[in-house]
Amino acid sequence: MSRNNTQSLLADAFQVLLDGLGPQKTTELWQVLVSPKKDYAEIRKELFEGKKVAGIYGEARKFNRKA
Repeated sequence: MSRNNTQSLLADAFQVLLDGLGPQKTTELWQVLVSPKKDYAEIRKELFEGKKVAGIYGEARKFNRKA
């Protein structure tokens, strides 16, 4: 699998997780699945790559309305 395909797959998977679990639970799940040495600062780019601030803000607002 090429690097672009891998990145696309990861982006799609994160989107599904974000839609289903929301940002907080997605981050918590990621922390469980990856090495304990990784933290938010290290995975931030992967979580939000290709997203604009307005989109992230909209997701957060939508998530907070559900909570």
